[in-house]
Amino acid sequence: MSIRKLTNEEVDSLFPIRNFSDNSKQQLQEMVETTHFDANSILFSAGDTDEHQIYILNGKVQLTLGGSKERIVEGGQIEARFPLDNNSPHQATAMALNEVTVLSVKRSTLDDLLNEVVPGDTDAIDVLEESEDSLLYNQLYFEVTQEMQADKLELPSIPETAIKVRTAISDPHATSNTIAQITQQDPAITAQLIKVANSPLFRGRERIEALPPAITRLGLKAISNLITSFTMRMVFKAKTKDVKDLISTLWLHSRDVSGICAVLAKKLKGFDVDKAMLAGLIHDIGAIPILTHADKHPNLITNKTDVQQTLKKLTPVIGKMVLEKWNFTEDFIELAIHAENWSRKTDQPANYTDLIIVAQLLSFKNTPLQDKYPEPWSVPAYDRLSKLLRDPDDSIDILESAQEELMNIKQLFN
Repeated sequence: MSIRKLTNEEVDSLFPIRNFSDNSKQQLQEMVETTHFDANSILFSAGDTDEHQIYILNGKVQLTLGGSKERIVEGGQIEARFPLDNNSPHQATAMALNEVTVLSVKRSTLDDLLNEVVPGDTDAIDVLEESEDSLLYNQLYFEVTQEMQADKLELPSIPETAIKVRTAISDPHATSNTIAQITQQDPAITAQLIKVANSPLFRGRERIEALPPAITRLGLKAISNLITSFTMRMVFKAKTKDVKDLISTLWLHSRDVSGICAVLAKKLKGFDVDKAMLAGLIHDIGAIPILTHADKHPNLITNKTDVQQTLKKLTPVIGKMVLEKWNFTEDFIELAIHAENWSRKTDQPANYTDLIIVAQLLSFKNTPLQDKYPEPWSVPAYDRLSKLLRDPDDSIDILESAQEELMNIKQLFN
């Protein structure tokens, strides 16, 4: 039973309707009416194909996904600002828990009205471009940007051991013994530093068995970067299974890129292996707050496309925020922003951003992702790095020639 028209307040709260021009909003109010459902009514069932978008205006609706996962959507709450189960066919069954009022409107109608949006009319999501229509339905994207704009987004903290060491090393009077005393409080990191000091990346003539000589060999600056790298795994954590899987995939990618960066840095003039390794681990750090938010609201990751869209759009923006919070230098912040700017052009010599771009593309080779990305040799960063090879006859493409080195670096992070 139709009961009333949309109110102005509802028009200004629902997505993407709130981003319509004033003329489109008025047209919508004239075209549609709300609908009433009694308690225990089924609004739609899993598997149903429906051209309509359904918004909950009043009342409570239970969504059941796969027979076990349930959540409740209540009119007036943030989740109710978006279409209910915005999938076709529907993935969930929606049942009214009490009397509910809904708006049901064809997706094609919304799309037609959206095309009349006047650029600049909307200030709801500052980082959203008007052409990206699909993001207007993306609740994860909306909530994370809202948290960002309210300065409430939870950013990860740099691990405590890394903070202590970085602080100590900033003291001009710091010595290897001072750093060793701090580091030895963490036996696992101590073992990793000794291992890396004896690795092909830094190996000297004699084998090292204790931390102080390892620090002397590596140098204080390298120690700071390496300890930060070895503690970084602590940032990649989650509670729910789906987010754990996403963060695990992210960690493995970061680890692989880190290894490639380290091996490449040995071949290049002006690059430090320890810094390259850390750059590889933190280039996607902006994804962590997004996944942390989703970890607290598991319903936001049922649509994998929405998750990937949000990560692609916001990871560079949030990565900058995280690294600024951690007081990282500008070159690290730059690489987090431009890590996937494959066509990046500059008249400057190659830097760590170029290293990350090429290392990522190399990491995709011989994987299912390979066809989705450019060939490493086809991007400008590849040419810039090639000009800095210590041996002009050497190659940037190190996957085949450095298998053992890459495996040894991976083991450092196991």
